Amino acid sequence: MRRICFSILSMLAILTSKAQSIDLQEAFPDFIIRNLVNAPVKEVDVYKQTDRFIILNFWGTWCAPCLPEMDSLREIQQRFGKDLRVIALANDNEKRVQNYLAKRPTGVWIAADTSFYLYKQFGFTYVGQSAILDRQRRVIGLVRTDSINTAFIQKMLRGEKLTASGERSKGVAAATDDNDFYRLDSTLQTHLSLMSYVPGKRAMSRIYPKGPFKDRRITFFNVAATAMYKTAFGITSQNQVAYEFDEKKENDYSNKGNLYCFDMLVAPGQEDSLLILMQQRLNILLPVKARLVKKLMPVYVLRATDAASWKNSAAAESSWGFSGRGFEGTAIPIKNFVDYLANELPLPVVDETGLQGKYDIRTENVLRTEEEVKAAVQKLGLTLEKTEREIDQLILYKP
Repeated sequence: MRRICFSILSMLAILTSKAQSIDLQEAFPDFIIRNLVNAPVKEVDVYKQTDRFIILNFWGTWCAPCLPEMDSLREIQQRFGKDLRVIALANDNEKRVQNYLAKRPTGVWIAADTSFYLYKQFGFTYVGQSAILDRQRRVIGLVRTDSINTAFIQKMLRGEKLTASGERSKGVAAATDDNDFYRLDSTLQTHLSLMSYVPGKRAMSRIYPKGPFKDRRITFFNVAATAMYKTAFGITSQNQVAYEFDEKKENDYSNKGNLYCFDMLVAPGQEDSLLILMQQRLNILLPVKARLVKKLMPVYVLRATDAASWKNSAAAESSWGFSGRGFEGTAIPIKNFVDYLANELPLPVVDETGLQGKYDIRTENVLRTEEEVKAAVQKLGLTLEKTEREIDQLILYKP
């Protein structure tokens, strides 16, 4: 079997190798995992480490749920180290991994893997999932990392069958989601589709800032009603959502019956009404309904320490995005940054900066924690004050 050298520097070798998906009960490819950041060696040949089981955890320093999972894996490694080796493949460069290790030292070996090649070969649909290899290097488990605990390891060591809990796409995971699942013709005027869960699609949403559907279309895959209603009503903080039924059941993503795929295209000239029309359609089509009320609630108020020092962007086009690594926006109103903060912090965020222009805003986090987000805000010359304000609350109910 041809050996594939797994590292950033050897991407040419990887890209020229034949792409195959890796399935349960199959032999793991003859890989050398390189770019180990904190191990006593810089690379490991999995077929020369056959005295132990191997757990390959796919994660990222930007992934908030992955951080407690990594802490749990550290304890697993300490307790069962003579029987297994945990290798965590981070979708991060070496510098970010080193910054993580400075704050959270661990006995788990971490590889910096910006290519995420193995992740794609397993076809995982999101991070926080792991592959389990036995001593013969068969793939005996594809599981959610949060399912790996002491009972799981003991079951594995006894040779019992492991319950599959990982979520995978069909075949090798695509590099992007650019292909249009709905295959809409570029000349189409309007479109509306509501479907149940689609296997093999990760939970996601998409807007269309360019192209023939510019500002007229919005798409969701495999999300609960809450996610769609929050977007439709402009609610960014989960703390602004109240339920008149069992919230846990509604937002249980393991229950595929709760998940929907939604695609909506409005006619040219109705761009400004897209979200209003989405509110109306969802309230007609879904068993869960929504309404807005005003309520006095705990919030963070965002203020600028020196508003005059904020200069308008010279860029002609606006763009913005965020992840656990931070926020990056070009020529954007402050509202985009406020929405990001409301998504990251435990309370809604109210804008009282007085900033009316379009700005270039960039932050960077080592870990996706509240403390780091607040520190990044302070570096921008902004402050967050915890207080109360009357704001919109989204009520979800069932008639």
